[in-house]
Amino acid sequence: MTRFSSILLLAALLAPAQTLTKGERERAMSELHASRKMLIDAVAGLSEKQLNWKSTPERWSIAEVAEHLALTEDFLFGLYKSVAASPADPAKTSAVKDEDFMKNMRDRSQKAKAPEAATPKKTFANTAAAVAAFKERRDAHILYVETTQDDGLRHKLVPNFGMDGYQVFLMIASHTERHCAQIAEVKTTAGYPAK
Repeated sequence: MTRFSSILLLAALLAPAQTLTKGERERAMSELHASRKMLIDAVAGLSEKQLNWKSTPERWSIAEVAEHLALTEDFLFGLYKSVAASPADPAKTSAVKDEDFMKNMRDRSQKAKAPEAATPKKTFANTAAAVAAFKERRDAHILYVETTQDDGLRHKLVPNFGMDGYQVFLMIASHTERHCAQIAEVKTTAGYPAK
């Protein structure tokens, strides 16, 4: 290694890590706002019968999907906080581009089992309460993204996930979109109540 490249490497390691760029911040906030609206719109005007209908006992109802989203909002943000608190490593970056990451997250062809902490168990009095909790949590997370000065997020990887700290914000939004697609599937399943 030449002396010049050694100096450049040392400078990179000692340079302060970057906080979110304006574009990253705006993108994350836009995705979080848009997916918030998607859920609100998806459950608007549905009857209790429609909200609680299940095509089979092992499938989730729309009410259960809404509860899951309310529960996972803090669960996923907790994942972000643990990564944000870790030291940045300039040698590490996510191998997955943001667009590909979100596309994969939205893809419903690969089913996943929710962790126990995010499995619906009638945690809320009703769907309206679950959606209200979701909105309150999402609004707090949007405010966090708007104001955070957390640095080095592109160089902090989530263990076993391959995504960086910034991509967790995108995951939260695309996870909601994934489940809004699930709600749309429920609505088009044979037997779904008209009212």
